[in-house]
Amino acid sequence: MGLINYLTVSSLLLLTLLLSSCGYLRKPEKEIVVQTVEVQKIIPIQPQPKPVDMIDVKFYVVTEENYAEFKEKFMKTNNDYVFYVVSVHDYENLAFNMAELYRYITQQKEIMIYYEKAVKVKPQEKADVKK
Repeated sequence: MGLINYLTVSSLLLLTLLLSSCGYLRKPEKEIVVQTVEVQKIIPIQPQPKPVDMIDVKFYVVTEENYAEFKEKFMKTNNDYVFYVVSVHDYENLAFNMAELYRYITQQKEIMIYYEKAVKVKPQEKADVKK
């Protein structure tokens, strides 16, 4: 019985030593300091696209009264004779569509300018970044 007690005690001491694994020799851990630093992203500003270069388009107004005169003048300067007909109401709709397109492009340009100003690095911030 003495041998069994001796083995039990020694195995418990060995188990305790293995579980502690030299924990009493550890140095105290250093204090962890968390700092929050605000970093501004620098987003490169892309150049504006080149402006639209429109080609002139001529519109001729032809009525029943000036049809013969128009046909004679037109055939002298051009070889082709084709009609594209648009009613007055549809022409007004075309003008409204162009105005709507202009409005949309202008608003998109304003949004781009807003974001370019928002991400642009200010001179005082440049000095802060270099420090």
